[in-house]
Amino acid sequence: MAGFTAEPAEFNTIVTMLGCLCATVQAATGYYAGFRKKKIGLLKTNDILFRSHRAFGGFATTLFFLGLFAGITGYIGSLIYASPPFEITSLSFNFHFWPSFPIAVIVILKTYLSYFNKRLIYKTWNWLGVATFIAWSYNWITSAISYYLRTIPPLTQHHPPIYLLPIELMWLQIIIPFIIGAIIGLIILRKAGKKERKV
Repeated sequence: MAGFTAEPAEFNTIVTMLGCLCATVQAATGYYAGFRKKKIGLLKTNDILFRSHRAFGGFATTLFFLGLFAGITGYIGSLIYASPPFEITSLSFNFHFWPSFPIAVIVILKTYLSYFNKRLIYKTWNWLGVATFIAWSYNWITSAISYYLRTIPPLTQHHPPIYLLPIELMWLQIIIPFIIGAIIGLIILRKAGKKERKV
């Protein structure tokens, strides 16, 4: 029986896609409580919202740090061994690489406050949830484009995707985590809304 045979670059892209999917679900629950209902406290009092927001946020955080570890080891390898190459002249590389530093700061700050000072997010730093979703979205879109461009000449560094869609459907691959995340989020919000009406 064949195992999971994706090469590291495709595997890392899949990890980023799943993280964006989870971040989309978390953003949906946060939007519902904070902007639609204007009661951010629902994320604590409505157990459906609470469990969903925490679970998908935890998944997104875990996947981010998994991808961050892979990225850091890749960049160290590119600087020391030139494998993978450090493509400072590549637009797609720079478009993804340099913004990854502020993205890491946003995600790490959101993670820290979520576990150690949640009150700050609820009161004055609620913009951080929106910033985290935007950061995740940018991270996913640029990593997908960067990966796909490196599966075709003249930038060929990776084999064509095995589990991701072919490059001709790259646009669809990019929107898939947002679509699936929105569907899951909608299901959660409908259940949470029913619970609110019963109270």
